[in-house]
Order: sequence, then structure tokens, then C-alpha cells
Amino acid sequence: MNIAQSNPAASRLLPQAHPLRHTLNDEVHSRPTEALWPQERVFHMALLVQGRVDDTLVGCLQSLISYCGSAAMTDAELRAPQVNITLCLGESALRLRLEKHNEFITMTFFERADHAIVFDRPVTRRLPPSWLSTLPGVLLVAIELFVQKTDKPREPKTVAGYFEGNTLIGGMIANGAGQAFSDLRIADRGATRILICNLSMGSRQLGRVVQRAIEMETYRMMALLSFPVARATLPKLGQYEDQLVRLASEMAATSKAENLESVTAEDLEMDRQLLSQLTDLAAKVEQLSAENRVRFTAAEAYSDLVKKRISELKEIPMVGMQTFGEFMDRRLGPAMKTCTWTARRQDELAARISRVTQLLRTRVEIERESQNQRLLTSMDQRAKVQLRLQETVEGLSIVAISYYGSSLVTYLVKGMKALDWVHVSPEVVTAVAIPTIAGLSYLSMKAMKKRLGLAHK
Repeated sequence: MNIAQSNPAASRLLPQAHPLRHTLNDEVHSRPTEALWPQERVFHMALLVQGRVDDTLVGCLQSLISYCGSAAMTDAELRAPQVNITLCLGESALRLRLEKHNEFITMTFFERADHAIVFDRPVTRRLPPSWLSTLPGVLLVAIELFVQKTDKPREPKTVAGYFEGNTLIGGMIANGAGQAFSDLRIADRGATRILICNLSMGSRQLGRVVQRAIEMETYRMMALLSFPVARATLPKLGQYEDQLVRLASEMAATSKAENLESVTAEDLEMDRQLLSQLTDLAAKVEQLSAENRVRFTAAEAYSDLVKKRISELKEIPMVGMQTFGEFMDRRLGPAMKTCTWTARRQDELAARISRVTQLLRTRVEIERESQNQRLLTSMDQRAKVQLRLQETVEGLSIVAISYYGSSLVTYLVKGMKALDWVHVSPEVVTAVAIPTIAGLSYLSMKAMKKRLGLAHK
């Protein structure tokens, strides 16, 4: 009998799970869409934050829960990446959805509005006085969105009054199941207004449409954060490019590639100064690129998200109105192209500086090699002259040694003759001693030079 037959439960055991299996599986369900009533008031905020703001945020949420008298929640629950809080129930239901992103946090309030007039009152009226001012971060996006249940499509002129007569953007959405209108301007209550007309959308589909409209505007503003950075960067890039042109012109004007023998120490010092200026310029460009790269990269990602959310709205144009897609292409597109071009111009400038610097380094190395070669040639010539002088000195040394040696022999023979020890003439002995001493001196020097490795081959 095998293990499965003896213990049927064991046959159903799965292999050991990866530590992140449940986390990864739940990630696709981490931001579900809100199921909405046929008519809803929605207020959405995006707050830019820096550093850790969890403690401040938890304190604000706890005070809001206490004010509304809703069910208590622990601090750990409020620290989650996404928090859903039911603040009030019944016909006046009020719900809060909090989401934490890398650069910002969003708060979206939903309120039932069964018998309401479009944009008649703000959702924020139900929040504690001054509560919004205690939230961490700075406000970047505020949206008042109203979902209205209608039986037939509304004409743009019938909703123009909700937007103070401004030019409307939008049209049919969800393949004709609804309409969306906005002017994408900040209204008198400090928020951008969006009107969603619900023709035949279900609660979940309506929730997805509202979420996409909100995210479209939020990501649009996040993408545009890079536009002021690009405009501030362009003049600096112009200055750095002019400086690079000047340095490259100086480098070309001082080139002596055709006559390396004329390169002097002053030329090398000038090249060293040019190289120092190029290094400083490269450091400035790299610093500028490091400061802006994250912003420009984020802008590209947010711009792609805007396009994605617009495509998910499934717009159908209405006569006389720009769709959100057309509006973004005409207005957001140029700003994003400016950011993309600025980022590319930064990278190209850094690459050009690197090429010019490399060329100058190569030139300096060649000039130094040429100077070293000339120095070695000069040293070789001096060594040959010193060798000839040494040989001359050696000849004089042999003469001197022969002179003093023969003198000593002469004195010795004269003394011996005076003592009557020898009967040879001193002059004869001296005549014999001179070539003998000279020969021995020459042979001795030659043997010593051979031992020292200085002998001619």
C-alpha cells in the first residue's frame, strides 16, 4: 500500500510555497474598483509627500473616524497601502478610499446623491472643520466629480452652466453607455469638475469609469510636474553647450598634431587647463542630469498612464466637442515632448563632453609621449658625449699614470745606483718603464670596464 492510499490527505498536499506567493497573487487585487450608486458625489485629492508621513496620516484618519462616529480601526490597519473606511451608513453614506503611491497619496470620498442637484454642495462639508489643512503633503489635484443618472444623452449646451460657460471636453464613453464632461479648470471651490452621465452602466462599470477619469486627471498633473523643470533646465543647457563649443574651438586652435616637435611645456599646461574646464563642465551636466532624470523618467511613465486611462474610457466623439484623447494630444503632448527632448538633449550634451574630453586626453598623452621621446633622445646624446669625454679622460689618466709611474721608477733607479746596487742608466730604465706602465694601465682599465659591462661590443 502506497502513502496516498494509507493517508489520502497527504496526497493533496502542495509543494512548499514561495514566501511571496500570496503577496504577488494579491497584488492584482490590491486596488479594486468601487461599486457606485446610480448617483454619487465624489471628491478626490492627490497630495505630494516627502519622507515618511504615516504617523501624521494615521493621526488625521483617527480624528476623522472619531468625528464621524464610525467603527474603530487600529493604527496598523490605517498604515496599509490602501485603506477603505465607511464613515457613514444609510442614505447619507460616506466612504473614504485612501491609496499610497511612491510620490503621492490620494484620498477619494464617495457620497450618495440620490436626490441631489449637480455640484450643489461639496463633499468636504461633512468633514471636520480645518481637517483638510492638517493632512500631510501639499495639494496637487482636487476633483469634484458628480455621477448623474440620465435616461438619454445630454447635449453639451445643457451642462455648460455647471462649468461656468468654459469650453467643454468629453463626449460619449464606455462605448455609448455613458457621457463625461469637464473643462479641466480649477473652479471656484478649488477643484476641477467632472460630470459623468450614467446611461446604462452597472455599479462596477461605473466605478471603473470614475476611477479612470480620476486617474487620468491625477496622472496628467503628475506628468506636468516635469514641465517647469524642463523649462528651467533649457537655459542652463544652452549655457553649457556654448561653453563646450568655446572649449572645443580653443582645443582645435591650439592643436599641433602636424608638428609635435614644437610642443612646449606651456602647450601642455594650456591643455591641462582645458581638460580641467571640460571636467568641471562634465560635472555640472551630470549634476543637472542627476537632479532631473527621475522627474523626466516619471513624466514619461505618467504620460503613458494618461494615454492608457483615456483609451480605457472608450470614447465616442460628439459633434462640436474635443474628446479627452484629442485634448491631451494637443495640450499635454507638446509639454511631454519638451520634457523628452530636454532629457535627450541632456544625455547628448554629456556624451559630446565625454567625446571632447577623450580627444583632449588622447592629445595630451600623445604630446607627452612626444616630449618624453625628445627627452630620451636628448639624454642619449648627452650620454654619448659623456662617454667620449670619459674616454678622453681615460687617455689623459693613462698619460698621468705613466708620467707619475715612470717618475717613481726613475727616482728608485737613481737611489739604487747611488747605493751601487745597479749599474743601469736611469734614463734607460725610465724609457723602458714608460710604455710598460702605459700598457699595464690601459689593460687594467679595459679589464675593469669589462667587469662593469661598459666595454664596447
